[in-house]
Amino acid sequence: MPPMLRLWPRTLPKPMVRIDMSIDTANSIRKGSASIQTAVAVVGLTLAVAVTASAQQPVQAPAPRTAAQAYKNIQVLKDIPNTQLIPTMRFISAALGVECEFCHMGDRSVDTPNKNTARKMMMMMASINNTSFNGRMNVTCYTCHHGNNSPIGTPTPTGRYSELGATVFFKPDGGPLAGGRDEVMAEAYKEYMAKDRLAGVPAPDQILSKYVTALGGEQAIRKVNTRLITGMAELQADVRGAAPAIHAPVEIASKAPNQWVTTFRMANGTTANGFDGNVAWLQAANGIVTDVTGPTNAPLPPLARVKRNADFYEPLNLKRQYSRMTLVGVEKVRDRDTYVVVGFPEGDTPERLYFDKDTGLLLRKTIVVPTALGDYPIQNDYDDYRDVGGVKVPYLVRTTSISPAEDMTIHVERVQNNPMFDANRFTKPASRQPASRNQ
Repeated sequence: MPPMLRLWPRTLPKPMVRIDMSIDTANSIRKGSASIQTAVAVVGLTLAVAVTASAQQPVQAPAPRTAAQAYKNIQVLKDIPNTQLIPTMRFISAALGVECEFCHMGDRSVDTPNKNTARKMMMMMASINNTSFNGRMNVTCYTCHHGNNSPIGTPTPTGRYSELGATVFFKPDGGPLAGGRDEVMAEAYKEYMAKDRLAGVPAPDQILSKYVTALGGEQAIRKVNTRLITGMAELQADVRGAAPAIHAPVEIASKAPNQWVTTFRMANGTTANGFDGNVAWLQAANGIVTDVTGPTNAPLPPLARVKRNADFYEPLNLKRQYSRMTLVGVEKVRDRDTYVVVGFPEGDTPERLYFDKDTGLLLRKTIVVPTALGDYPIQNDYDDYRDVGGVKVPYLVRTTSISPAEDMTIHVERVQNNPMFDANRFTKPASRQPASRNQ
């Protein structure tokens, strides 16, 4: 959200810098691979696009197929879109705290005892959600597993019922029990629960206003109408996080009111993605350009998220992006106390924004990408804010998710305000035909 650092493959805050990255854009950047699956999490307050594309299709993404049509031996998740299968598998791995080999051998289609158990668990989950929650995904793998391959069914002995403990509402009354009799404690508990734990904290509107001031103020932000950010992206060399990280120069160009292009320059080719105000697109390393514009971009995040977050002046317009905003508490981000504000976009999943209590700056944004079995969280952290022409920009942006595939760090090296761009800079490029392997 700071002034606009945009990178699809992950993220930077807006008024500052915007970078956006996604569930498998990292893969396309790493390899220039033939298949790209992207759920973009944006820089700052920007989660941009969810892309599902095949580099073998020159312009439009291929017709949607089910998981059963695209993969072998799919028995439970047969009817979900094939693009949801891999993110769903990653969600399961994180929920159980296991690697892929827990269920799969070298040939992923071969049945194993744990895979068969997982199928039973999926059907049990579906039954619970359909029967008790009208089909809403209220119960997921993580509900019981919490990062363990065996469900946790026994509380850990701590010597008390709750983390807070009952001492907060003990009222000595002179009786034999130090905390008082049950009747006295019950009244004390009612008093405690009736207290407003957020009394005295600022309202969301005040937090947003302080954020704009912290960035440099509305006047300074509006003086900038184009921005060019250059830096170095550090990302995983493979989706399992087993190999040393790789580095690639990155460039994010943006222009008011809502255009941007992000480019990664790898040793094996250049990958780019952008939004021209109407059309979102992604260019693979082999030159193939895929138009990812659509009304919902199902099954991944809706294109409306791209449009919402493409606003060059997003920090100034945050309030109107959400149908409502709620302050839910105070939490630590790194070593800083932050106000946690939840924004509810119309027709989209809630987003959590963490604003530094002292400086007012945005330190973290967390969004989710729905999968077939639960929400896939992506966390963007903003750090090392520096003044650039009167507007603060984060020079360090980290994206973390439940899979190493999305982990990425952007080290900003230079920020230019109001550079002149070629008239075609933000136009979707023409798709190039990949060179023949026989040449």
